[in-house]
Amino acid sequence: MAKNSEDIFDSIMFRDTPGAPMSYDEDDAFSVLLSPENKTTPTRQKSKSPLIKRINSQRSHSTKKGTLPQIDESGFITSRSDSSALSALPPKVVVSLVIHEEATSQQEKKNDLDDIVSHVKIEGTAHAQLVSSNAGENPPFQLKVFDPDYPADDKFVLNKNFIIEEEQALDGSGIKRLVVPKKVIGQIQLASWERTVVKRFMPVLLQSKVIRTAKNSNRCMVAIQLRSNLNNKGSLKALCATVAVPPTVIGTSLEIKQGEGTFDDLKRIITWTLKELPVGKSLMFGFEVDILAALPPEDVPKFPILIRCRSTDDTISSVEVNLEKMQGHPATLVVNTYASFRLLHRLPS
Repeated sequence: MAKNSEDIFDSIMFRDTPGAPMSYDEDDAFSVLLSPENKTTPTRQKSKSPLIKRINSQRSHSTKKGTLPQIDESGFITSRSDSSALSALPPKVVVSLVIHEEATSQQEKKNDLDDIVSHVKIEGTAHAQLVSSNAGENPPFQLKVFDPDYPADDKFVLNKNFIIEEEQALDGSGIKRLVVPKKVIGQIQLASWERTVVKRFMPVLLQSKVIRTAKNSNRCMVAIQLRSNLNNKGSLKALCATVAVPPTVIGTSLEIKQGEGTFDDLKRIITWTLKELPVGKSLMFGFEVDILAALPPEDVPKFPILIRCRSTDDTISSVEVNLEKMQGHPATLVVNTYASFRLLHRLPS
């Protein structure tokens, strides 16, 4: 009985099957295919087809005789239905949201930490950068900028190039629609604000005490305590504490007793620097200096203190910037928020 092409294929696939041919002559196969009984005239290949090579490779790794080779389907082409399903998924958008504030504050001089309040002026900005998996366009998002401590104060300056205010929300506030064209690359400013507020707990807490020494009433001791607020999300960085030395004391008699500070006799200031102050930690500074005899015995000199610091984890105000998906515009939204501030904090004498 003459072989046909299906018999040849079966002999390849089932050569390890009991009763199947154990060898296969490629030349003999082509002679059969070219016989008059076979109406098809295929072109002879010089090397084995990829399918034959693949099966032989799978067969060589088979550990159990008589079993069918397992064909790896990982390289097969995805069907059209699977490809369409992938393209129908909502785009993934990653937003880097950067909130930064510059602040100056003056602390009221009180002994009890729980009663300390500060008068603060804040200038803040919010920037964003969008990266979308959709190569054609960025989906719109709903933007909300608000201050939960001062809900009635909505004096935020919005970037009208990218933000459109639409219909009223249920709470009476306007729904703000953020639309960033695909051609826009890099950060864009979303909003800016200014605040003058009275804040009870600042990121940095400051206390000082000045007393005349018991042994010498013409000499005073000054103690300064600097503390990082327990509610901070991260440590304070690049701290610099500066104390102004008044003309009522003798500068040449000044001695720094605690902390590695430096005294500038020309500028009449003492400076302490610290790279980082962890959350909840405190630091003590201290010095002694002689008082001029002209100052009444019941009085003590006054030493104004100025603190500079920054943070890469917190803001001074309670302003919040939220981004959410817009209804009717499906998307997978990931928002990474980065907060920071720079602070100039004063404790008057």
